[in-house]
Amino acid sequence: MKRTLRPTGIDAIGNIPWGTHFCHFYQNNEDLLAMQVPFFKTGLENNEYCIWITSEQTTVENAAIALKDKLPGIDKYVEHGSLEILSMPDWFLVNGQFALDQAIKFIQDRSDMVVDRGYAGLRINGDDTWRDHRKWRDFMEFERALTPGIAGKKIIVLCSWQLGKCTASDVLDVGVLHESVVSKRKGRWEILETPQLIETKAQLNLEKELLEKQVAKSTRELNRITEQVKKERSERGKTLVSLRKSQLNLKTVVDTADIAFVLFDSDSHVLLFNAIASYWSTLSFGVPLKKDIYFPDLLNEEGKTKFGEMMNAVLSGQALNYETSYQDKSESPEWYRVSIHPVRDDGGKAVGVVCAASNITQDKIAESERERLSGQLVQRNKDLDKFAFILSHDLRAPLANMLGLAEMLKRRNISAIETRELEDFLFKSVEKLDEVVHNLNRILELDKTKSLKKEKINLADLVNEVSARFKPVTKQDVIRIFTDFGDVNEIFSVKGYLDSIFYNLISSSIIYNQTGKPPVIGITSEKAQDKVIIYFKNFGKGRYRKGKKAEPGSYRKLNMSHRGQGIGLSAVKTKVDILGGSISAGTLPGSGKEYRIELPLD
Repeated sequence: MKRTLRPTGIDAIGNIPWGTHFCHFYQNNEDLLAMQVPFFKTGLENNEYCIWITSEQTTVENAAIALKDKLPGIDKYVEHGSLEILSMPDWFLVNGQFALDQAIKFIQDRSDMVVDRGYAGLRINGDDTWRDHRKWRDFMEFERALTPGIAGKKIIVLCSWQLGKCTASDVLDVGVLHESVVSKRKGRWEILETPQLIETKAQLNLEKELLEKQVAKSTRELNRITEQVKKERSERGKTLVSLRKSQLNLKTVVDTADIAFVLFDSDSHVLLFNAIASYWSTLSFGVPLKKDIYFPDLLNEEGKTKFGEMMNAVLSGQALNYETSYQDKSESPEWYRVSIHPVRDDGGKAVGVVCAASNITQDKIAESERERLSGQLVQRNKDLDKFAFILSHDLRAPLANMLGLAEMLKRRNISAIETRELEDFLFKSVEKLDEVVHNLNRILELDKTKSLKKEKINLADLVNEVSARFKPVTKQDVIRIFTDFGDVNEIFSVKGYLDSIFYNLISSSIIYNQTGKPPVIGITSEKAQDKVIIYFKNFGKGRYRKGKKAEPGSYRKLNMSHRGQGIGLSAVKTKVDILGGSISAGTLPGSGKEYRIELPLD
């Protein structure tokens, strides 16, 4: 999606792209409405679907009155259904509980719905001070997953937080999880997302991680009352120190990289992850990642076994690197390059596992395209070799005849009868050369397989159409054609190619007929599972025998490198290959030939 900028209506923020998740802190109800009213007024005026989630600080009635003061025509937006003003329970709670797992998907689905209805996108504001502080960590996980969850979507989310209900730790938690933070300083709204703040947030985030680890360590130490538990606590403490060092080294990278990172302890608990890893977890397992979660609980039985084998291998000192694919809701799979390495303490002992995964789908597509082009190049070289042989063989004979006849016509001592005979032979050689060139052009004008259009074809009608082109020949009783399509008479294929196949086989029967008698041709068909087999028989000196086929095992693959096959048969084989079929040749009694053409039925 292009980074289209949308006006916010908030002077301190200005224009922002779709997919932005930002917040503001306010002191009182006046500050809250001063931010919310222009935010929604601008969204409505720019054809955005707006959802205003109120709380006890601002009721539904207060919100409607405040917005009507700034936007007198608000009634038309309400009647049109462009604006929803909801209370906190109507939006966040399901059966009295905060539905964390459903919240982000609900927002994404609502965005897709309003875009389908013709809106430019979705604009949401909610006052987050309603939440129960006991659910603070769950709500922070929701805020953490929301940023990647709306990335690439036509959604803008503004979260409102009342400073009076937030502790200092709360302010830090909220600040690091939003792309921009707005607050009032000396009577003016200002954006706090400056380069210095970004650096401060990163440092605070690191210090917060260290503090959480220290608290967790202290809590575990208080619960250990036996010597054995003390020993385990000591070992656990050493492990955590080593892992914390790894976390400090990775933290500044994982929060900004486009690679998914997950850090596990030796017991398969998740210690560190970034937003992309959590988003992919939601796609793969239906739930986002959480700290200290036991990762095998997210997997099926087969997945648990493979994960356990992987952990054992890596903790024993191995490093794993492989590529894998994941089939999402789209038709094309997503490809990932996965790298898994042990995390060691100062003594070299493996105390954890770090896993990194990057999306290489575009690389795979490029690799497939290179292989396709390389295959086309190889095939093109083979075609050039084939055409070179055809040109040197089939064009040489009529040209040599024409040169010889022209030389004989130069003689002065030949009679008028001999002259007419020589001229007649010369004209036939010219016609033969024209036929060769015409067939060569038919090969060179083959269409690309991606643009071929299939249709239902009646085989009997097709043979009649092709035979009509040989009408002058059949009138002279030079050729007789018999057909039997009683078993299967219809096929779903490319009509132009089947027309060319029949035309070239009939033409070849005439051109290469050396019996001195009119050729007799029989064309029949039979069905074999999902394929149709067409038998084209040139009976040579014999006569037409219904159902007569070449002896079993006597067919051979039509090899166009063999001398004398001709451009017409080259065109036949090329087009049969393109249609996904095969052609082979056999012999019949009396110098007859039979071609067996196998094609898909549809």
